[in-house]
Amino acid sequence: MADENTQATEGTENAQSVAAAQTGQPRTFTQEEVNKLVGDARVKERKKYEGYVDGAELDDLREQAKAATEELEQLKAKAARESAVAKVAEKHGVASDVVAMLSGADEDELDAQMRKLMKLMPVHPARTDDGGASVTAKKTKADKFAEALFG
Repeated sequence: MADENTQATEGTENAQSVAAAQTGQPRTFTQEEVNKLVGDARVKERKKYEGYVDGAELDDLREQAKAATEELEQLKAKAARESAVAKVAEKHGVASDVVAMLSGADEDELDAQMRKLMKLMPVHPARTDDGGASVTAKKTKADKFAEALFG
């Protein structure tokens, strides 16, 4: 039923257009025709910009990207320091917890601080429980350092 009305309306519109063209008078549109034309134009315009991001969303996405970049840089710096701490600890034969207490930002600074610290540590002879009857065992730098820290 609705199709028949639509076809009848379209047929009438076409007949009016032809009649107006033949007489030279401009065609007049009904409100329904204007609404349909405007609606079609809006739909076409919306489809044209589908998938684009509006200004507010773009600002929000930029802020998220900036925060993510800052977090990534912090994580990279933390990982680089942890790697440097592990290398210096292994090089000097001490626990990485000890090297982590130093203030150096990179491997070179940590290494320099650790060398200074190792020079400051007193060297104690090894003790034995037999009252010194046995030969004193040699201690590594790590042993000396641990003994100096923890007594």
